[in-house]
Amino acid sequence: MAGSNLFRMILINVIVIIVLIGILFGGYFYYTNSVNYVTTQDAQVTGTIVPITVEFGGRLDSWNASVNTTVNQGDSLGSENSSSVLAMNPQLQTVTARSTTLANKLTEAESVTSPISGTIIQNNVQAGQIVQPGQVLAEVVNLNDLNVTANIQEGEIRHVSVGQTVDISIDGIPNTTFKGTVQSIGNATVAAFSIVPNLTAAQGSYTKVIQRIPVVISLNGGYSGKALVPGMSASATIHINNNG
Repeated sequence: MAGSNLFRMILINVIVIIVLIGILFGGYFYYTNSVNYVTTQDAQVTGTIVPITVEFGGRLDSWNASVNTTVNQGDSLGSENSSSVLAMNPQLQTVTARSTTLANKLTEAESVTSPISGTIIQNNVQAGQIVQPGQVLAEVVNLNDLNVTANIQEGEIRHVSVGQTVDISIDGIPNTTFKGTVQSIGNATVAAFSIVPNLTAAQGSYTKVIQRIPVVISLNGGYSGKALVPGMSASATIHINNNG
């Protein structure tokens, strides 16, 4: 009986010691991370997505843009029908009739070209379709010039500055850590750009929530050949003391 009680006391003491060690280790880990890092899982891969549009309304005679096609800046993606452009823009008939130079410029404008070198990631039209100025015919992005946008809580943004080192994990590319550098810090919260209005604020009341500020992180190379595309979910750990 005495031996059983002694064993129970030893077991309890061992459990208590293990719990205390766990608490101490957890506290140290939390303190170290809070002092040296700012971490967020609210991040995604981003890039400069450029829309392809036309200058004048008309009908597409040809259209060669397709998703995943690589193009160079100035490459022709299609052309508009001259007759349809003049029919939809009658004011051009008088102008081009008086000037050969303007007529040649109109001919150039009827050719739809890529504004940048990159990859077509979206195609919205096809040959024979009527298109209008401002309509997005397709979108192109340079997949060799991607970055990561991380949304940092407003209470932690004061620790973040341009030039700090960042460790990045991409959900779609497991077991791989990318290196990056803080490139810029937003001057407004993510909510400030929301298309959904803050109804409570408009009604004279406000429910306080934690706001997040976008931080753009440039990728320090090393992702060539990886399946990295805009929109992929990511996590970012910013070294606020630049300790690694």
